[in-house]
Amino acid sequence: MKNLEIRSFGGDAAPKIEGRTIDGYAIVFNQRSEVMLDWSAEEGLRRFVEVVSPTAISDNLLQQSDIKALVEHNRQRLLARYNKGKGTLELTIDEHGLRYKFDAPNTADGDYAVEMVSRGDISGSSFAFRVKNEDTTWVKDGKLWVRTINKFTSIHDVTITTDPAYTQTEVNVRSLEEMEKPEEPKGEKQKPYKVKLEILRMNIH
Repeated sequence: MKNLEIRSFGGDAAPKIEGRTIDGYAIVFNQRSEVMLDWSAEEGLRRFVEVVSPTAISDNLLQQSDIKALVEHNRQRLLARYNKGKGTLELTIDEHGLRYKFDAPNTADGDYAVEMVSRGDISGSSFAFRVKNEDTTWVKDGKLWVRTINKFTSIHDVTITTDPAYTQTEVNVRSLEEMEKPEEPKGEKQKPYKVKLEILRMNIH
């Protein structure tokens, strides 16, 4: 099974709250990420930026999907659910991206979400997805590659998150199997990048 990837957005994508209603943008179109690192490239370490095309997600894909709204991608902390067009989670596609909206449930996690978004302690929106290699394009732009996602294979969740870190995109390196960063190739010095690639190896049924 292919790896589940995660992207997190802050800035104008951050969750907002009115009463107990929370909304934000899980996906933002046509915005370049900060520099990310691809450790799996055949030619070695590859530096790239990423763009999500408006073609990447469609109403048809949403209608076939079962998407949960979660706290920090934790499937035990369910806030709302969109199941094939129905449910307590509202998802809409507009010119800016994929917008989510839900009423926080009267649960411990719902109360937590309301409090933390209201205080500004949770200030990011995130989503988990899979994409096939053939549905992405890579173009060299100077010393960087630009990866464009043209079509998502699946969307698994939207999440409110505490640490988007940067106003456009924040991605971390993580594996649920190892919970550690891959080792740097010899000869490469560690540099402070604002954005790195995050991979979650999860079995989704």
